Amino acid sequence: MNNTTKHHTEYSEQDNKNFIQKTVHLYKENEKLINIVSTAVLVIILLILAYIFYWAPKQHKKAELAIYKAEQYFAKDSLQLALNGDGTCDGLLTIIDKYSLTKTADRACFMAGVCFLKDGKYDEAIKYLKKYSAKDKLVSVQALGLIGDAYMEKNDLSSAASYYKKASKKNPNDMLTPIYLLRYGIVCEMQNKWSDALSAYETILHKYPQSYEAMDIEKRIEYAKTRK
Repeated sequence: MNNTTKHHTEYSEQDNKNFIQKTVHLYKENEKLINIVSTAVLVIILLILAYIFYWAPKQHKKAELAIYKAEQYFAKDSLQLALNGDGTCDGLLTIIDKYSLTKTADRACFMAGVCFLKDGKYDEAIKYLKKYSAKDKLVSVQALGLIGDAYMEKNDLSSAASYYKKASKKNPNDMLTPIYLLRYGIVCEMQNKWSDALSAYETILHKYPQSYEAMDIEKRIEYAKTRK
């Protein structure tokens, strides 16, 4: 071993010793804090695991049992009973509060929004529909479209157009997309945004030619072109 290599090895060993000594010294100086943080992290991990494997499934089962009657009232268009319960079974609003972290409560938000919309309480409808966050491909589109409907009832054309546009772009499908494209186009007409209306109508014609909305769409296209 030459002198340079020997000196380098000695320095490396000394550096390692210094690093270990500093680490031990740092731990001893902060031992209490490190132990507190480690314990806190362990507690948080245990709480998360308890939530995932015990509390959440248990709450989900309770919520599903609780919402059964409310869903029946919702299907029958018994809006007030669906929302507020019948004195024996919880309504959607109670379920949303009691089981707020469950998927059931998320579903209840959608149904509550629909109930309020049908009942003419548009601000409440918007509030609950905006809370809906599930990723169901059709219902998530419908929720956006219904928010647009609520804004239309409030004569807020700008917000209605925004939500109809969002609904037409989210999860494109043959069932709902042409509906919201048409509604978006009509609201654009009302705002004298003829280029946007034309674009929506042409999308229906070219991408959804078999839809009900496409039946008279060529007339709308021609009219929009004259106003553009």
